[in-house]
Parts: sequence; structure tokens; C-alpha cells
Amino acid sequence: MALALFTHPVSNQLSVVAGYESGHTVVATLSPTNIWSTIYTTHPHTQPILSLSISLSSNCYFTSSADAILAKHPIPAAVLIDDDVEEVNREGMESGGGTELKVVKTGHSGQQSLQVRDDGKIFATAGWDGRVRVYAVKTMRELAVLKWHKEGCYAVGFADVEDPKQPGDVGGENSEEGRIEEKGKEVARKTGTMTVKQERLRKAETTHWLAVGSKDGKVSLWDIY
Repeated sequence: MALALFTHPVSNQLSVVAGYESGHTVVATLSPTNIWSTIYTTHPHTQPILSLSISLSSNCYFTSSADAILAKHPIPAAVLIDDDVEEVNREGMESGGGTELKVVKTGHSGQQSLQVRDDGKIFATAGWDGRVRVYAVKTMRELAVLKWHKEGCYAVGFADVEDPKQPGDVGGENSEEGRIEEKGKEVARKTGTMTVKQERLRKAETTHWLAVGSKDGKVSLWDIY
């Protein structure tokens, strides 16, 4: 079974996505009277759902299973009023999620772990065959296959790209270290050069690192475009 909590993009109500061993998946939303109601259900998989992940805009989510299927699901634009589901339209919602269920037969069974990157452009899966596969969120087209592990891969995770440090944070611009760092960056901008440390920090903060865990006891780190 797999679960994910999120705030519904239309109603701002607490919602949950669940994937079951039967291959079913549902979306349920908490009503103002604290009663859970199902707003979406489907059965795209023939084997237990192993993992799921919600898109950046929270208007769709993806599921992987012990079978060879990847599925992209819409999150309906619905608001719960007095425990009744009322469908509403919301113009301007990001179109990256799509509006219909989309099922892709990949030919690779057992994609154990799945995660959408924080920019909402791609997602990755870790497979029992020791391969990590990268897909486009919008089209679900396979973009890359990462090969290194000798045994099955069971966990995958993207590093979030950090936002600029907020004032008052440890190491932020208001701290002594932060002021020195900002001064160094300003000098680097003026001269067009950066120190090795500054370049290393910049790369670490702006790279979408992908970490993969495998049955072979090793963790690999990938620099993904």
C-alpha cells in the first residue's frame, strides 16, 4: 500500500491519495464536517501498487506497481460542501496534469519506487531489474535509463533545489557568515569569476540530484538534467 497527503488545489481541504494491493487507487477529501469522502477511484493495475507521487501542481498523481504499468491519474476539481461532492471548474489550473487517466505499459515489471521532481517536469522510478528510469510528466515518455546497480533498486528520491536563504536563517544573509558569503558573491559577479567553494555551493544548490538505493547495499547519486 502507498499513501500521500496533500492540500486540494481547489478547495484547500486536506486530501489523501491511496494505492492498494488490489491495484485500486482512490482520492479522498476531508469535508468541513470532518468526514472523508471519495472523489476519485480507479483500478489501473493488475498487481499491488508499490508507490505513488503527486505532481507539483497537485492536479494529478502517478502510480507504479508490481506489474509493468505506470498510470497517471487526474485529481478532480471538487469541493466538499456538507459532505456532498460538488464539481467545480477552475480556470488557470496548470495543464501539466492532464484531465484523464493515462496508462502506459512499460514492459518493465516491479517499478518499486516513484517520485516526481520538485519542478514538476520529470519523474523517476526504481526497478527490480536494477534500472532507474526517467519519464516526462506531461507525456509519460521514457527519457533515460540509468544503469549501475547490480541488483534490484527499491528506493529513489530527488533533492529539492533550494530557494535563496531567508533573512535570519542560519548561514543566511543577516548572519556574519552570510554577509561574507554575499560579499564574495557580489565580488564574483563584478569580476565574472567565482571561487572554488562558491562554485561548489552553487552547483550543490542548483542541481536536481537523484539518489537511488538498491538491494546490493549501495546508494548511487546522479546529476539529472
